[in-house]
Amino acid sequence: MESIPGHLGDAGRDASSSPGLKQDAQSFSSPSSLKPNQVSETSLYGVPIVSLVIDGKERLCLAQISNTLLKNYSYNEIHNRRVALGITCVQCTPVQLELLRRAGAMPISSRRCGMITKREAERLCKSFLGAHSPPKLPENFAFDVCHDCAWGCRGSFIPARYNSSRAKCIKCSLCSMYFSPNKFIFHSHRTPESKYLQPDAANFNSWRRHLKLTDKKTSDDINHAWEDVKAMFNGGSRKRTLPMNGSGITLFVSPLFTGCKAFSV
Repeated sequence: MESIPGHLGDAGRDASSSPGLKQDAQSFSSPSSLKPNQVSETSLYGVPIVSLVIDGKERLCLAQISNTLLKNYSYNEIHNRRVALGITCVQCTPVQLELLRRAGAMPISSRRCGMITKREAERLCKSFLGAHSPPKLPENFAFDVCHDCAWGCRGSFIPARYNSSRAKCIKCSLCSMYFSPNKFIFHSHRTPESKYLQPDAANFNSWRRHLKLTDKKTSDDINHAWEDVKAMFNGGSRKRTLPMNGSGITLFVSPLFTGCKAFSV
């Protein structure tokens, strides 16, 4: 991933570099060394962002990300994108909020702050700043997916077919018909073991909440690839307004997919 040069880097550094941060920050290199409420600093797209250990995980300050990397986007745009991607904020306690204030990540007047993991922060920023190109996947690869709306259904999500938000890229496992993601969650088959669940009202982004990988024990590589695919075509065709180096930020997913379902399309 290439860093974003220029004023963004300076803005991020001004927002997160303070005597308080230097005093509170501690370096750590392994999960076992993480301490509750430990303050540190991590780099996101080349911009330093304050992090805080909450429930054993390093989480980044969403407000600081919004005010630096995503400052050209509105609160509603960032909020809607976060919800669509299934990213949940963990709200800080008063003690944690005070630590973030001392670190320079939040203004003194702030009353609350949401924190997200670095992986989630990368996904959120990539959906705004990254190139909307498919991740690198093995030929004829397909995700085995399912949903519980209505009577529920299973199918194969074929990334090679997912070239637009309305692309018919999911093949139903029972009737072999193809559907777009937002139409597939309203497609179901009643089977002896299925239970009826009232589906949500039709919504362009709702499929990202309801469509899940069938195998709950998939590798991190596959899970990350699935997250990257879901981030595509999310938020319309608004063009990037931030400067990029070279050809921009490349979406990359590790090609190590073991136990994947594949078939000829």
